[in-house]
Amino acid sequence: MSERIEDDDERVIVRVLVRGLVHVARQEIEAAESSVRRSRLEGDPLSPGSIRKLRIAIRRIEYQLATMGEVDPTLEVNELVDRLHEVGKPFGQLRDAEILSARVAKALGDRGATPEGERLLGAVAEERYLAQRASDSWLDSSTFHHMLESLNEFRLTLPSDAVSPAMARPVAQQAIRATWRSVKRAAKEAKVDSGDEALHALRRAVKHSVYLTRAFSYVLGPSSEEFVLRLVALQKLLGRQHDHVIVAIWLEEAGDDVASLKPLAHDVSLVERQRAANDAEQWTRHWQSVRDLHPKETVMTTYSFFS
Repeated sequence: MSERIEDDDERVIVRVLVRGLVHVARQEIEAAESSVRRSRLEGDPLSPGSIRKLRIAIRRIEYQLATMGEVDPTLEVNELVDRLHEVGKPFGQLRDAEILSARVAKALGDRGATPEGERLLGAVAEERYLAQRASDSWLDSSTFHHMLESLNEFRLTLPSDAVSPAMARPVAQQAIRATWRSVKRAAKEAKVDSGDEALHALRRAVKHSVYLTRAFSYVLGPSSEEFVLRLVALQKLLGRQHDHVIVAIWLEEAGDDVASLKPLAHDVSLVERQRAANDAEQWTRHWQSVRDLHPKETVMTTYSFFS
């Protein structure tokens, strides 16, 4: 059964809470954008910190709005969510290139000094450079700035009323229950098929829950903080597993493209595949830790102040 807002008073509270989420997101996005531009001026365009903050800020509000739109479809956020998703893609691709650069260098070790290793590292550096260029161009694009304008315009359509934590809590719980259902469904599917795609889908579902629970922790209480910590442990494991998969796939493709690199690329790719498999075997332990908290009885306890 889905969590859907039915009461008009609750709809107002949803909109007040969403306005707060969007307000925080705009501040974070604009601060991160300024930091990226400052890095450019200071001659350090490859600094990953500010781009990481920008990417996370965009993805966080995308996930938060998607969940709140599920709870109250009358918000009509689907178009804005899609726009946020598209705007975030180049920054996500840069993140993948950064991971690739670091992990290939580490995986090669001493073999990075061989002619084949140097060619692989050169190809990785080129990929990193192209991703950075694409990210920089995207930051200057009208598409990026239209997204910021759309986010602000949407915020201005929402009520600026104040609501107490006691009033906000039932609505926040409904939103968390919506993300929890998605996480449980993804975990169930991953148990049946623990392939890379299923684990990546579980990781995305967990991030939805993390981002929203953190945003509402001030009304949900201490149990929500422990819930987030356990979800983050699962998310980090799944993120590491996904990174190994990204590196393995890139190495396989690099070996296919250049015959002289195939033996080394194949060798290192097998190692990354094994590391991904090792991580994949551990996710259920972290999942059990989340379940052991009994979040439905602690974080998502149901009550209504309208009764």
